[in-house]
Amino acid sequence: MIGIEITTKERKSILVAEAIKKFILEQDLDKLPGEHQLADMFQVSRTIVREALRILELEGITKTIHGSGTYVVRKNGLVISLNIPLKVCSDEPKDILELLEVRRCLEKGAIKLAIQNASEEQLNELKVAFLELEKSIESHEKLGEVDEKFHRKIFEIANNKILQMVFENLFSLLGILWRSPLGLKDFGDRGLPYHKELCENIVRRDLKSALEVYERIIDLDIEDVKNYVENQGVRECGENGKG
Repeated sequence: MIGIEITTKERKSILVAEAIKKFILEQDLDKLPGEHQLADMFQVSRTIVREALRILELEGITKTIHGSGTYVVRKNGLVISLNIPLKVCSDEPKDILELLEVRRCLEKGAIKLAIQNASEEQLNELKVAFLELEKSIESHEKLGEVDEKFHRKIFEIANNKILQMVFENLFSLLGILWRSPLGLKDFGDRGLPYHKELCENIVRRDLKSALEVYERIIDLDIEDVKNYVENQGVRECGENGKG
């Protein structure tokens, strides 16, 4: 049984269509199960299944023959979209800590790939992004916006389109971290002095040093949240974050 979380009928049919594509590839199918079986598999109505099959037929992936069934006519070059219905409460310390750990995992990978894959021209672009951040730190203007731009550049020069798409898909949530989460106006400020070292290590392609300084930046952010929890007497912090 395969559960699909949805919000609207149209959205549901799109999600089911994407799930069927994945099912086709996993099972190497030449013919799809019947509507009743698909409805049971994905826990949706037959109406939604029919809409999903219509989407697949329009994409040239399947063809339905009345009285015979739905056949797979194309398995190569299928485009499968990432659909992740996530919700984060910007006032919940536990959610912010978990979000920081997600960012840690993604950005450490981006740093590694940037060091491996970035061209010299792209590394120069990172240096330019840092210089803009450095000016912002000095003037205390648009810090969140410019810091966000610097970190986006790291994902960009990683030259991995799927990683960048994952980052962009999650950015509506990750963006909370650049917008004073929990009302902490100085959130992230303690990590800003280490950004120069981070940039220099990436440009030098020194992976070990780059990851060490990045860990320091994230650990300071996590410490800020935990201090907030302690000062506010919030009980929801638990074991999240690095200890």
